Amino acid sequence: MGRPYAPRENLGGNFCGHDPQNPRLTLEKPAKTGKGGIPFVLTRLMALLKSYYDKPRQIIPSLDLANGSNRQQRSERREACLLLLMASLKYTDLASLRVGIPTPDGFLSLTVDYIGKQTGMNLKRAERALGDLKAAGLVTITQPRKRLPDGSWKGLAAVKAVSRHLFSLFGLGGMLKRERTKASKRLAKKSKNQETTGQPKMILALKALTGKLSNKPNRKPKGDLEYRRRRDVKALELKQAHPHWTRDRLIEEAERMLLTPDPCHG
Repeated sequence: MGRPYAPRENLGGNFCGHDPQNPRLTLEKPAKTGKGGIPFVLTRLMALLKSYYDKPRQIIPSLDLANGSNRQQRSERREACLLLLMASLKYTDLASLRVGIPTPDGFLSLTVDYIGKQTGMNLKRAERALGDLKAAGLVTITQPRKRLPDGSWKGLAAVKAVSRHLFSLFGLGGMLKRERTKASKRLAKKSKNQETTGQPKMILALKALTGKLSNKPNRKPKGDLEYRRRRDVKALELKQAHPHWTRDRLIEEAERMLLTPDPCHG
């Protein structure tokens, strides 16, 4: 038998915390703007996106119709889609429009769980919103795989990218093109400088969150690119829970967690 029914108390709005008259359209941790922050074209799009909540059919018809119904998208779904889209834009790399952090070792794609935590939504609600954004053609999702020594395949973190057409919907197509050109030039220059100076390939993901990077080289000569990716994703998750930890402590704890067997799967 299942659990007996327990009535839930609704103190206003929906059970997910949504209030149709007072939607929450601000991230738990808003993107940094101005000098040292994310590009203006991204913050401008975030601001313009909010108009979708009141006029979904006029602003982004494909998203309003994403569920296959002619009825207007429910207000809590609109709120969720906007929050997840803004969180994705916060971590969008202009050169590629992928959601994540470019590093010398390759692009670090962020998980839905991590992006969802930026919004304050639970994972299930974030996944539903991502499904709507994909169905509307506003984001693309590809699932890369890695061939294992035994010949089987292992799925890696899904690569998410924001569509350039979303910018065009709000009249930002020209600005996006100019900013992407500049971003690509900066990336090429950065890569050339690293090759010239012979700098070690250090993960930059935590630099974006802590504002500084230790001068110490990577403490362990881990040659496995997938291991380093998993370590840095785990460190990013730890940073969410422990914002005052240093980069060294985050990396050390992430490595310990990866090397400690899970008692549930031992």
